[in-house]
Amino acid sequence: VHNHRPREMKRSISQAQSLQRLALSTAASVLLMLGCAREPALTKEEFAKAESLFADSCLICHSNQEMQRGPIIDGLPAWYGKAQLEKFRDGVRGQNPENLSELLMGSARDRFIDDETIRLLSSYIADLPPKPHAKLVRGDSGRGQLIYGTCLLCHGAYGKGNERLRSPPLNILEDWYLLDQLRKFATGKRGYNPEDPYGIQMAYSLKGFNDQDLKDVVAYIQGFSETQEPQ
Repeated sequence: VHNHRPREMKRSISQAQSLQRLALSTAASVLLMLGCAREPALTKEEFAKAESLFADSCLICHSNQEMQRGPIIDGLPAWYGKAQLEKFRDGVRGQNPENLSELLMGSARDRFIDDETIRLLSSYIADLPPKPHAKLVRGDSGRGQLIYGTCLLCHGAYGKGNERLRSPPLNILEDWYLLDQLRKFATGKRGYNPEDPYGIQMAYSLKGFNDQDLKDVVAYIQGFSETQEPQ
């Protein structure tokens, strides 16, 4: 009996690359024309207000204390945090009953209903230093390096992300959360809303990958850090 798995994996990777390049070429053209708006630094008064908002509205889920179920979000870029909060506020994310963690986040959108609160929170989160975290996902990082070839175009060689392509950094995300999100993209629980083109792009890029593929690529990404090359 012949093992056709390597051939199937290469075909899956090739298909994902083709889909990703098509979506990427369109997104890149638009974003290069528009450019990227930078959020101004928070004033001392704004920082204090944002710190209070974060403590009151976010830390119950997004801390590193036991029983927290949301990801640690410290250090996520302001442009990305702002975009995700807007998606939750506007119902683009957080409305799928099959995605319970997002549904919980969507139920709390009354806490960040206005643009100013979103601006303060996203800027404050970006100023927080990324927290170290335990590595929980086990996989074949060597195989994951091959699979990561489909991620390079958007997320960069060391997972630092690309604002112009609206691709978040992967090198500061907890591995369990990254795997959870990849699974949701791959199964249609995220990246399905027509008002979320970048989510749709991500979902398409994961078509053809199985759960072991996702574990392996996350195992490879575990070797990244904010400033270093893969270990």
